[in-house]
Amino acid sequence: MQTRFGDAARVEYLDTSRPDVLTEHREMIDAIRENGWIYPVTVIDGEPVYEGAVSYPGILRAIQAKLQQLA
Repeated sequence: MQTRFGDAARVEYLDTSRPDVLTEHREMIDAIRENGWIYPVTVIDGEPVYEGAVSYPGILRAIQAKLQQLA
């Protein structure tokens, strides 16, 4: 991620079994549960993009598209 996007993007893994994560990200975790999404859920700029199996190439494409929108 760093090699491809530099400082324009970052990866953050959140373990939703941790109480501090549950508190800090309550709204997103509630939305995940309410919608029945399957973990892991990939969120880009606050929006869920993928659920279940993680596709690294798909994530890279989604980040590239988001960065192009912001440019």
